[in-house]
Amino acid sequence: MEFVRKHITLLGILLYMMVTLGFVSGKMNDVLCENVHVVIVDSARQKFVQPQEVVSLLKTMEMKLWGYSVFQIESHQAERTVLNNMPMIAKAIAYADIKGNFHLDLEQRKPIARIVTKTGHSYYLGEDGHLLPLSPNYTARVPVVSGDIYQKLPGNRAITIDTLVLHQGASNTMLDETFRLLSYIYNDSLLRRMVEQVYVNKNEFEIIPKVGTHVIEFGDISQLEHKFIKLKVIYYKGFSNLGWNKYSRVNLKYKNQVVCTKR
Repeated sequence: MEFVRKHITLLGILLYMMVTLGFVSGKMNDVLCENVHVVIVDSARQKFVQPQEVVSLLKTMEMKLWGYSVFQIESHQAERTVLNNMPMIAKAIAYADIKGNFHLDLEQRKPIARIVTKTGHSYYLGEDGHLLPLSPNYTARVPVVSGDIYQKLPGNRAITIDTLVLHQGASNTMLDETFRLLSYIYNDSLLRRMVEQVYVNKNEFEIIPKVGTHVIEFGDISQLEHKFIKLKVIYYKGFSNLGWNKYSRVNLKYKNQVVCTKR
């Protein structure tokens, strides 16, 4: 008897939920979209995209939002529209509520460097390996990379370095190595605060720090971690005692040693 009673109770709960869901769905069919709310979750740090730009894009693409039933709005299409047309957006989540509001929660990509090519083209290098166009709204305070880089941004859209190397050949290998170097710098709290500029000279790198008047001859990216460990030792045990302006060049290219050139 107890078994039957439990099953009857469970069946009642299921029926209640089905009726409730049906009622909510019916109500949402009657609710028309009146407002579009765009939230950019990391806007305090990155200001590349403004909410009004997203709204303008949706209107330009003639998305069926305003005046349409919130239950019939294609949220995935709105997400794809934003992701396909705004390279700086990494993630998009769209949903509607029963009050007639359509919500778009967006997350921007994080740049780790600004590339200035040999021909004068400029774009950002993203944390996830994307090449990203500049923004008229905001300039990120990231290291500038210049010198022997020739690859310009192929159109006003996000494209990955892996895609460039795969489809356009080995001429983009240096850009890939640049990404590996800048990723290491970005993920190290000390190096991120220290590096001002990176110069690409053929297949090697020179780093210009924010503090001091010296240039760091880094070489290629072989033994990358070991080279930065040597640099930190010099900074902590040498420059902190001798001063930051005593040397003009710091060479990290030689194994197990650092060669410093006096001014």
